[in-house]
Amino acid sequence: MNILIIGAGRRGLRIAQHLAAEGASIIFLDRNAVRCQIAEAKLDCLAVNGSGTDIEKLKEAGAENVDTVISVTDSDEINIVSCGIVASAFPNVDNIFAVIRSAGYLGEQELSHKILGINHLINPDLEGALRIVDTVRYGLYQDTIIFPGTDFILFTVPEGVGIIRSGSKLSDLRKNLPYDFVVTAIYRNSSVIIPSGDTEIKHGDVLAIITDKDQAYAALSGSAADSAYSEPNDIIILGASRITRFLLNTFTPRERKKIRLIEKDEKMADEIASIYPEVMVLNASITDELIWENEDLGRADLFISLTDNDELNIVTSGYAKKIGVRKAIAQIKSNNNYVQFALSLGVDVALSITDVTTDAVIRFLRGDGVSAMHAMFNGDLEVYEYIVQDDFRYMGMKLKDVRFRSRVIIAGARKTDGRSLIPDGEYMFEAGDSLILAIRHEDSRYLKELFQ
Repeated sequence: MNILIIGAGRRGLRIAQHLAAEGASIIFLDRNAVRCQIAEAKLDCLAVNGSGTDIEKLKEAGAENVDTVISVTDSDEINIVSCGIVASAFPNVDNIFAVIRSAGYLGEQELSHKILGINHLINPDLEGALRIVDTVRYGLYQDTIIFPGTDFILFTVPEGVGIIRSGSKLSDLRKNLPYDFVVTAIYRNSSVIIPSGDTEIKHGDVLAIITDKDQAYAALSGSAADSAYSEPNDIIILGASRITRFLLNTFTPRERKKIRLIEKDEKMADEIASIYPEVMVLNASITDELIWENEDLGRADLFISLTDNDELNIVTSGYAKKIGVRKAIAQIKSNNNYVQFALSLGVDVALSITDVTTDAVIRFLRGDGVSAMHAMFNGDLEVYEYIVQDDFRYMGMKLKDVRFRSRVIIAGARKTDGRSLIPDGEYMFEAGDSLILAIRHEDSRYLKELFQ
């Protein structure tokens, strides 16, 4: 696959690193000469210094010979115009992506039709907001994803929580619990392990688990007392940023009534209050110690920091946990290296906007049949929802008769009649089935071969 990425910033580099690991040939086009040099040094690729709106520079970057163009500059207008030029001048390009930030171009949902020949408009703030909504509604873990139309939830949990204890074998966990769940992967010493029943949990492991949404907490704790998840009733949101607006739009009026929003800009606070009358808007600075005391923020169930300042998000979320807030989410917008730092300070979810943007691009690039994709453990593990196509090579075969060479785990399946199940060896592949599967990123080319 030959890919032209317009914009060699943090998002462009992250997407390129992911695709280059699969063997894709990457070319960058960026107006900043220093960014071009950094891209060439990090990825051993070609980078052309110039604008994506200059057709001559597009030609110099080889646009007429690529399969995919992804525009991720800091300007929505440049991204849209660049992609429009590519669609018009280079009809051989199969996939054209424009990453945009203004809600005016996208509204609240992804466009289902082309605009200016662009296949996909991706809004990072919308993607991030949808991830937060899933986390709030179904569980507060670092990685939480819901697969639309199924009963499954995916989340990660560190060793030492609930029944996840060092020295236990996965097969023993399955025997001792009356719940269906699959450990799709274990993150150990910065590496991803695709486990078997004999795999033993070790100190410091982080497990990626898929189970029924209604059984997630029972499966995790092993206790009937913890079998039901209660959504937070008192939510604090810091910052009236773009992602905040998408988040408030996605929440129902009932959910918005549970929210107190803190915004230091008076004009912005008044605007949010007029648009969302259910939300209690506080015009104040979070750095004012009195706001924490006067509003008794420490008793909140959930603190979500969504300002455009990564450092402020991390510090305020960490402090909220310290004074008693049950769970905290911090947006990481500019520096992906802050994710682990935030988690080390007690933040429950460090939401990387760069990562959710990369997920969206990769999901679409995987082609027909892939309806959801989520990268985990620094991109080393990929979890997909795949719709079985009519030409699937193992159609009609039972799972026990298929050998995936220890590369793929089939963690869940939804039948065409709506039933969701954890597949055993007797499960039979049928057209239209929706499969939840996990694979290491280094084996992603095998996945493409499997479902071609």
